[in-house]
Amino acid sequence: MQNRQALLVKEKMAYGCGDAASNMMWGMTSSYLMYYYTDIYGLPLLAVSWILLVARVVDAFCDPAIGYIVDRMGGMIIPRLIRLLAIPFGLTGFLCFLALPLSPTGKVVWAGTTYIVFGAIYSCINTPYGALAVMMSRSATGRVGLNAFRMMGCQAGSLLVALLTIPAITWLGGGESAAQHRYGMAVYVLALSVLCSFLWLCVARGCTIRHAPAPVRQNPMVTLRHLCANRHWVLSNLLAFFYFVGQAALFGFVLYYARVILGGTEQLGANIITFITVLLFAGVPACLPLARRMGTARSGIICLMAQGAAYLMMAVAGASMTGFVLSVALLALAQGVMSPLYYTLLAEAVDDGDPRTSTGAAGLAYSINTWVTKLAMGLTGFVLAQFLSQGHYIEGGLAQPPELSAWIMAGFVWLPLGAVCMQALCLLAWRGRA
Repeated sequence: MQNRQALLVKEKMAYGCGDAASNMMWGMTSSYLMYYYTDIYGLPLLAVSWILLVARVVDAFCDPAIGYIVDRMGGMIIPRLIRLLAIPFGLTGFLCFLALPLSPTGKVVWAGTTYIVFGAIYSCINTPYGALAVMMSRSATGRVGLNAFRMMGCQAGSLLVALLTIPAITWLGGGESAAQHRYGMAVYVLALSVLCSFLWLCVARGCTIRHAPAPVRQNPMVTLRHLCANRHWVLSNLLAFFYFVGQAALFGFVLYYARVILGGTEQLGANIITFITVLLFAGVPACLPLARRMGTARSGIICLMAQGAAYLMMAVAGASMTGFVLSVALLALAQGVMSPLYYTLLAEAVDDGDPRTSTGAAGLAYSINTWVTKLAMGLTGFVLAQFLSQGHYIEGGLAQPPELSAWIMAGFVWLPLGAVCMQALCLLAWRGRA
């Protein structure tokens, strides 16, 4: 371990590569997996909803398990874990979008198995990556800067997916039919998978651990009780849960919103994803000066007020493209400014726990946070698929039943608006922090 204390720009860039890799695949699964399952691979909506939910139940075991391993073996194992899992991460992500010609039951089993295995690999690489920030810097300013690079990597990966996915699968597949899209999707995701594996290797090589915690030999249940007694850690996990409910609703339903409410095509949905991602990226640099001036919790409340206003504007705008663009622009900018604050607050909460409990359980603390975010995504995906079913969505149909519009609005506007209100309550409950 090196003695240098200042974070170098190349280290921050290397750290950001991890979220770039994660969010290429996260962007594919959050924005396009439901669409791929329903409109390209032809899975029934009921099966899709259960696949999304069951995968998260399995993760309930994977995330804490890898966090416990990290705690027992010490922080220096993290680069080795990332290096070991870089290629399996890309491979399993590719298999999620490989449409094998199977029977209807075989398709469901294949889709469920590949997504569950990918979720397990994602847990095993992303959980140590989340804990890495605490071990690279103890400075609050340094961590905000580090997480700003993380969010820029996140948005860069999401932007790449938003810009390329629909045009790429059409071009690579040679047409607009479901069969052509299946082939184009497989080739496209294969290229993404190779890039993701390379970026994870950059993380393993380029990040320096300066504050590695000693191995923790404490009983995991004792450690968990200590973590649950840490009020800030509990609040930070609630914040993450409701944040990712909103993200899952925003990106998981945007293609359907574009088609049903705005009367456009899948390409309009892809353009909206690109627009949102660009503004999310643009908002990140404003986080550090705002946090310095207002403090992390107060800055978050300001951003949440802007998001709430944006969702109300969106509800009023309805099918108006102008109103939608203005409201979604405000929403994305506010989310971009706020996004690094979630990880900064989590790091502060983990630090709060160390002096009181002497556990140093960064691995378990971050593993549960990772699981919470994926649980939010899985539950929201399940709910969204149920909304489509209740609205009698017709897979690939140009004409949709009139009752579907209300269910699309419920999933795209009202569900995430409720999540914004819950986040505001969490931040209002945050005490003892600026």
